[in-house]
Amino acid sequence: MRRHHNPNKVPPFKPDPEHWTRKVHSWKAKVAYETEDDAWEFLNHSPRLKALGWHPYLCKVCSKWHIGRLHLK
Repeated sequence: MRRHHNPNKVPPFKPDPEHWTRKVHSWKAKVAYETEDDAWEFLNHSPRLKALGWHPYLCKVCSKWHIGRLHLK
């Protein structure tokens, strides 16, 4: 059997999706807003995201506001 060229394509940890977003081979922090009004201001400039059901939420990790479709379990 042939070995893969890069066997470590997926990081060994799964960060909290509330604060982090997935890139191709890594993770990056979501854009943070200081206030809820700042987050709503950005969302109002993007009606397509608003139509998809995105909304601002307070992050438990950094205590700032992010925009996303956080699925509650």
